[in-house]
Amino acid sequence: MRPSILLLDCSSALVQKLKRQGFDVESGTIGFCTGTRHLPCQVYERDIIIYNPSLFARKENGYIATSDIQDVTPEYSLTHLGNHILRGATILVFINRVADDLTKQNEAYSWIPFMPEIQFTKDHQPIAVKIADDYHYNFLAPVVVQKDLKIPVLQKINPPEPSKRSYPKDVVPLFFNRNYDVLGVFLKRGKGQLIILPEYQSNEEIINIFLHRVMPKMYKLETQINLLDAFLSPQETALREEIKEIEDKIDELNDALESTKEKLTTARLNKIQTIKRDETATLILNYYDLATQQEDVALFYLYKVIEALEKKYGGESKAKNTLGCNAEWNLIGKLANASYADIRHAPKPGEKIKGWSQEEIERCFKAAEKIIYTYLATLF
Repeated sequence: MRPSILLLDCSSALVQKLKRQGFDVESGTIGFCTGTRHLPCQVYERDIIIYNPSLFARKENGYIATSDIQDVTPEYSLTHLGNHILRGATILVFINRVADDLTKQNEAYSWIPFMPEIQFTKDHQPIAVKIADDYHYNFLAPVVVQKDLKIPVLQKINPPEPSKRSYPKDVVPLFFNRNYDVLGVFLKRGKGQLIILPEYQSNEEIINIFLHRVMPKMYKLETQINLLDAFLSPQETALREEIKEIEDKIDELNDALESTKEKLTTARLNKIQTIKRDETATLILNYYDLATQQEDVALFYLYKVIEALEKKYGGESKAKNTLGCNAEWNLIGKLANASYADIRHAPKPGEKIKGWSQEEIERCFKAAEKIIYTYLATLF
């Protein structure tokens, strides 16, 4: 027998879709989104409760208060939910940004027993835990998918410390940010659990995946497949094989992608080390940085770039023959010499003989970039 499900603040389209698929589903609202609390049944009569709020209702002077919520089903109470979880219920929670006020954001989730405190963040590079490698919790792998998250992730949470007496672990982070703050977590409480997830590009698609792929493993429903489901037509068999081939190719490509990314990181480190070992490269890059930081004397430092290269190669002629870039070389030399009384010495602030236009200075910067890139290429 399939577990019974209560959808809270989910779309009517999702409710109808799951009913068509044969799930035992009822739906309602906690009231923060609508201003009206409507529960279709006692919470202890549903095995799985899924909460996916989209907003925190407002009034003229701000967000509504909890006391403003009209409870049209007072005979159905949330007070039993804590004990219901301890007896074995599952709560699936999506932490969506429903309010810009942190107090209100937490208030929208405060009715959930054992719910950790929510804090605001803005993370563009979340990290999914490799939950598939965890023997005890690998059943969660289908919903712990980094690429499907809505970016940036706007909420983080402060889960409790794991119990030292619990085995397997009763607190399992599912997503981190780069500061190792927790963005999603699995909490085992008594015989039940909370699965707290960040917002996805489509939470409803994750709910669908959860009910089809995670729930059967959690409730050990695999053995309840009837003969009609177990029998595969030739078309189903062929398509399953095609899917398996595609998935294998995706795995291979993902492995190749990660390997190439690692090689790229190594190549970048090698590049930096090679350039830093070359005195001339370090010198001309420093001159270029000084030019960007001091625009009133920028041409002096851009000229020092070509001067350093002339010293490296033993003269202007040899430097040009080796690197080319004659037009760029001549442009910098001409404008710099026309601007300063003595290009060999650093000018004092404002000591310009002739000013230059913004177009001229931009051309000189581009010329210097080309010369520098050409020289750096000779190091490899």
